[in-house]
Order: sequence, then structure tokens, then C-alpha cells
Amino acid sequence: MVPSVYKRGDGVLRDLGMFCQAHASTVLLIGGKQALEAVREPILESLHRYNLKVVGPEWYGGECTYRNIERISQLAHKSEAGLLIAVGGGRALDTGKAVAYRNHIPCVTVPTIAATCAAFTPLSIINDENGVYIENSPRSACPAAVFVDVEVILRAPQRWLFAGMGDTLAKWYELRATGSKIPATSWTLGGINNGKICYDIIKKFGPGAKVAMDEGKVNEALENVIDAIIFYAGMSSILGGEKCRGAAAHSIYFGFTNIPAAHSFGHGLLVGFGNLCLLALERRGEAEILEEVKLAKSCGVPTTLAEIAAMSDDDIQRVAEVAVAAKDMGNMPQAINNQQVVEAIYLVDRLGRTVSS
Repeated sequence: MVPSVYKRGDGVLRDLGMFCQAHASTVLLIGGKQALEAVREPILESLHRYNLKVVGPEWYGGECTYRNIERISQLAHKSEAGLLIAVGGGRALDTGKAVAYRNHIPCVTVPTIAATCAAFTPLSIINDENGVYIENSPRSACPAAVFVDVEVILRAPQRWLFAGMGDTLAKWYELRATGSKIPATSWTLGGINNGKICYDIIKKFGPGAKVAMDEGKVNEALENVIDAIIFYAGMSSILGGEKCRGAAAHSIYFGFTNIPAAHSFGHGLLVGFGNLCLLALERRGEAEILEEVKLAKSCGVPTTLAEIAAMSDDDIQRVAEVAVAAKDMGNMPQAINNQQVVEAIYLVDRLGRTVSS
């Protein structure tokens, strides 16, 4: 199952009301505080133009937790909302998709940052109240539609686009690794090859998208990169399925979320660093890893530990411990131990420090 509508462009939110009118008369609007502030006016204008009753805007709660999902699910039930609009970044969108799933209503996602493919996928990453990862939950609605306003993405902090590029590069690094372990099917081959498309788009247009964010002007590179982050990466996740999705890069991200100084740094930024560690775990040569370090840096992805947070050797040991225990690490083609992860992290950090900004 994939979203039936994907609209990306300048001013696409004006069409939101027309889409929602065909599915419901009462709409529940939820999202992050800053995200809702950024798009509240055009969304409400569009919904009211089509005479839709709007419940909210309602803050989603700050984390995608079971408590927040339950709270908003009750609100959706009591208000008899026939459709949910989720606005913001991955945590807000994942919360909205989980609520829609529980209440058996369609969901529309409006990403205000291009940091992950969460706007597109029927998957919710569940955290605890402190933001520590619990599970990837399939009890999540597939969005009926995705509306991406490019100007909204441009106005967001640029680090979130860099995070999106890091997360999207993982579609190739991780699917290439996991695909070597599992039987080939039409779905897994589709996911893997779509992951390569993600990589190719970021490699070709990523540096130009960074320029767009630096200059504050939309360009073709930015538009292409947004499509890669949300649409193409989302398709890879859907096609690849559970066993052909996450691997070492996301496992190392999970490890970093257990370090207080690092866990709020940004999902895609940490995954982007984890991508490079994955290459080291695959025992690829330093010259190959260094080329990928240069690509990551040109896209604003961190390549050294100092860019993430001040961490001790004990912290890195903890990252490795959590990473190796993560379910996704089992998708790697070979067994990985703690020491290998520690060595991979320090190797990437060393190589990253050799590349100038």
C-alpha cells in the first residue's frame, strides 16, 4: 500500500481542503507547535474554503509515545473526526499515522521538514517519554495523501534537510547490505534498486540542495532532493519490507539515542554517520569509505563525533552495545560484535577529520 496522492511544489496546501472534502466532513488537525505555526494559516484557509469542520490544531505531545497516541485517539473518537491531518517532522507524522490506524480513518501528512521518509510510509517509530527508541510499529496507517510545500521546507532549519539526505543515503547503504542476505523477490529487488535511485539523486543533487538552503532560494536540486527524501526513500521502505529495511546505520542511530548529549541531535544526521560506520563494518577499503565521507560532508551530514556531541569512550561503548542488540543489526549479512562497532565509529571519525569543510 502506498499513498494515492503525492503533491510537491510551491503553494500545494491550497489544494488540501479539496482532497479532504472527498473523504470527511470533520478533520482533526495535529502537529508540532512550530510546525503548526508555520502552516496554520494556509491549512485552515483551505479547509474552511471547503466548509470542513476542524478539530484542533492539537499539539501531538512532543514524542511519538503510546501515551500520546492514546490521548489523541480518544480526541479523534470523541470528535467523530473522519480524517486526520498530521503536520511536522517524523515524530508528529508517526503519531498521526498511529492514531489514524487505531481509529480506522484516513491520514494526510504535511511534512514541514524533509528529514525522513515518515510522511510517506505506513510505519511509526515509537519512543518512550524520554525519547528513547522502543520499536518500529507497523500499526500505522499508510497516508492517503502527502502534501509537501517546498517553500515551507526551505524556511525550516537547514540541518533537517541535511538529516533527510543522511537518512535517504541509508536506503542504498542498508538495502545493499541486507539484500545480500535474503532471497531475491520482485519486492526486495524493487526496494534495493529504488534505494540505489535514492543514492544517485542525493549524490547528483545533494550539494546543490545544500546551496539552496544556504542561499534561501528554491532550486531544482532542492526539489529533486525533497522527492528523494520523501517519495523515493518511502517507496524503498515500502517495497523492501521489514527484512530489507534497516541495518547497521539505524542500529548505530539507536545506540546514539541512549547517550543524553546525542539523542536529540537528529535521526537522519545520526543515521548518516551510521551509514559510514556500516561501510567500515562491511570491511570496505578506506579509500572507498573516504569518498563516501566526502559525499556526506558535502550534504551537511556529520562525519566526526565532535560534530554530534562530546562523548567519552564509555559512551561509545554504550552506543555499540545498544547497536549490536538492536533488531536491525541482525539484518547485516554477517554477525557484528561490540568491538567491531567501536572500531568502525572511531575509523569514520578519523577519516572525517581529514576532510576539510
